[in-house]
Amino acid sequence: MKAIELKIARIGNSKGVRVPAATLRRYGIGATIVMEERSDGIMLRPAGRSVAKLSWEDTAREMAFSGEDWSEWDPTTADGLKAHPWDAGKPPSVAERDARYKAIRRHEAPKRYEIRWADLEPTQGAEMSKERPVVIVSLDILNGQLQTVTVCPLTTSIHPTWRSRLQVRIGRRNAEIAVDQIRTISKCRIGSKVGVLSEDDAAVLRRIITEMYGE
Repeated sequence: MKAIELKIARIGNSKGVRVPAATLRRYGIGATIVMEERSDGIMLRPAGRSVAKLSWEDTAREMAFSGEDWSEWDPTTADGLKAHPWDAGKPPSVAERDARYKAIRRHEAPKRYEIRWADLEPTQGAEMSKERPVVIVSLDILNGQLQTVTVCPLTTSIHPTWRSRLQVRIGRRNAEIAVDQIRTISKCRIGSKVGVLSEDDAAVLRRIITEMYGE
């Protein structure tokens, strides 16, 4: 995570710091916050019970037990992603066909950490399927030259304790990046832009990918 230096300001007879609003939203912090004094400094966390991540072994066990067979039902409809108004692009005219999944020209290459619509069909078994947003995780130098991109799909089925998932907030919805569903797909499957991950979320995503596939 990126370190941020905050200035201490006087507030009445006390002193305090201003925490960025994006950080408060990301950690679900509302009217109160819990402060813990530690030997190496002060830790701030949301009020209420904190969610501890499972070990990789327990994460794998829970994932296997959950039986996420995406081929048996329409997850996009069920989890509300398809109906969510993330696509704020220019609407087509009456005579135009929907170009959401038209092949991307070279100068329109998707960028790393962009969130874009993608058509993940056809799939097999427990692969995440249907139309849904994905995060581009491949390097821009590859995205600009190759006909494929590497992506991690998103879902609104939240599993806070799974180490293989990253909770993010997109628009007004909570979503989850499924790093365990990472895959390389053709650019022809990539559609319109939804948004871009924050620097903090991108840093956490890199760490999870490294833990899963780089060690």
